[in-house]
Amino acid sequence: MKHTAVKILTLLIISASDLPAQYTYEDETIYFGAGTSVASYVGGYFGQAYLLRAFTTYDYYYDYYDDYSGLYYYGDYYNNYYTLWSPLVLDLSAGYKINDFTSFEVSSSLVWHYNGRVDPQFETGNLGRIDYLDRNDPSSLFAIPVSLMLKLHSGPGLDGVYIKGGPAFQYVSESYDRVREFYDFDYYGSYTYSIAFLKHFEKKKWMPGFTVGMGLGYSMGFGSSAYTELEYSYFNNPGRNNSTALALDRAPESQLISFKTKVYFSF
Repeated sequence: MKHTAVKILTLLIISASDLPAQYTYEDETIYFGAGTSVASYVGGYFGQAYLLRAFTTYDYYYDYYDDYSGLYYYGDYYNNYYTLWSPLVLDLSAGYKINDFTSFEVSSSLVWHYNGRVDPQFETGNLGRIDYLDRNDPSSLFAIPVSLMLKLHSGPGLDGVYIKGGPAFQYVSESYDRVREFYDFDYYGSYTYSIAFLKHFEKKKWMPGFTVGMGLGYSMGFGSSAYTELEYSYFNNPGRNNSTALALDRAPESQLISFKTKVYFSF
């Protein structure tokens, strides 16, 4: 029995020596990743319109930054806009490991913001005894920032601390509606309320810029790893003309800060 066990162990060792070399993390050269971000546009008019908002309400009358006489008369119980979470972000990446300490990465995000606060541009008037208020509705934004970055790692493999940076572009599609609110008051002080659509404003543009970031990667086994990183992107906005309340027409730049978590699979 003892000799039989020795023979079996010997055969297993010989068989294992004939198998291909063991897969090692350091040999991985191509990786793909996906994740999400806690992200916010910051600074200036673009940041004002598309700041991160979570579980908040917004009232045009009481939050409007100009002292516009007569607006408080209409009350605030029908103009509250509730935001659960905005913007929503999906992150995608693909990279190539150049050597033990350097890799090249293409990174992109899909960004949706559903409750932008562009300038309401209030205008009041009346049609006989019917008063009205013209204003801009909450705006919406869809953006796709794309970055081409060089990553410098602290050690061999994709784990550890890293910094990155490179040129970037951002596609932005932004829109809002101009609406008219009617208020018909009777002799008893009550009124009826209705709203009418006036005009739709929309603009799309590619914006040039750059992205820098830093993060930490750690292996999860089976050819996968997780990354946590802080990223800053700046995009210039040429050709603005202040013709509308869109951020694309007013803001000189767009700045995006993201705290990202991604899972990568390497090959």
